[in-house]
Amino acid sequence: MVDPANQMVVLFDVRDTLGEVDRPGHLVAYLPSTQKLLEGVKALGARVGVITNLPADVSDEQGRDMIVTTELSLNNTGRQVTIGDFIPRDNITTNHEAKADKPSAEIYGFAARKLGVSPGQCVFVGENYLECLGAELAGMKSLLKPCPPGREFLPALQGKLESSPTESGRQFEALLQHEHLLGERIFTIGIAIADGLDHLVEGRVPTEVADAWTSPPPTALPDDLRRGMAYFVHLIDHFADPVHLKAEEAMIEVAVACGMDRRKGQWVFDQHDQARAYWSAIDVAWRRVQFGDDDDRFYALLDFTALARSFVRLFRAHAVRENNQLYPMAGSFFSDSDDALVVNLIQHSGAADITPYIGMVERAEALLSIGAA
Repeated sequence: MVDPANQMVVLFDVRDTLGEVDRPGHLVAYLPSTQKLLEGVKALGARVGVITNLPADVSDEQGRDMIVTTELSLNNTGRQVTIGDFIPRDNITTNHEAKADKPSAEIYGFAARKLGVSPGQCVFVGENYLECLGAELAGMKSLLKPCPPGREFLPALQGKLESSPTESGRQFEALLQHEHLLGERIFTIGIAIADGLDHLVEGRVPTEVADAWTSPPPTALPDDLRRGMAYFVHLIDHFADPVHLKAEEAMIEVAVACGMDRRKGQWVFDQHDQARAYWSAIDVAWRRVQFGDDDDRFYALLDFTALARSFVRLFRAHAVRENNQLYPMAGSFFSDSDDALVVNLIQHSGAADITPYIGMVERAEALLSIGAA
């Protein structure tokens, strides 16, 4: 048995390295790359730990819980595989515990002492160059992990994760489902905007009078709501279609080439086109909101509200059907090499780096007080 004091230690950063923190105290792992990475490091015989900076409103215990309970997959017995299966709770070092933040040398030295090794026996892995430099200056080796990790899937034969009746276990499925998590946040933004607009115009539609025009009452659009609408429009125009929808359509075409009946996926193309029609109409309504006269702006707000609600209603159902029906069915036709081909195609759909869109989602959520206590 290897003496732990003589064993190499790999210490990971968390945010944007193992996953995304979509709200304080909640981590969504990159799938399937995080599990593949942790499995690979474990197979190399290294001890695995974490060094993480937590915000002031997330306690040391909450941070540890967030990491070790983060879900990765279901195994063939139906048990949930988590990050805690690879990284013991006691191997996690937080800035609260160390009384120092990365990239200060103190936190790296603290983590090494905690595990009973010297800094020279440790490799720090993270997406932040300055934090990697801090590890080097503390005496550790470091590796800069490509960011966003969700886009570093290799076009190679990595094989399947565990499958289930509603999960193919294929890499493409994990990647597209991960994008659905961002999509759900965009849906929530759309509903928050519609609710805010309803509050402005509800009960204020003028009564129609024959042979006369009645102007609606002046409607002032709050600045935070207006800015949230601007982010929402940009996200549906520049993320949802070119990044996600085009990737799904490419995946279906490969599945058809592998033997899937094209008719089984036709509903996806039709609902995508329906969503594009909603988005095109939302673009027109948004233009009217910004540049129309006062009378037209009132009706543009009504149109924006109705269109946003219709889009969200359709695509919330759309995502559930894809996750539980389309993806497992398509994955059943793929070999490992087909899966790798699809992942490579997805990498080339739209922007290679979706982190700017994640940042826009966070800003819109803050403007609309989504998730606020």
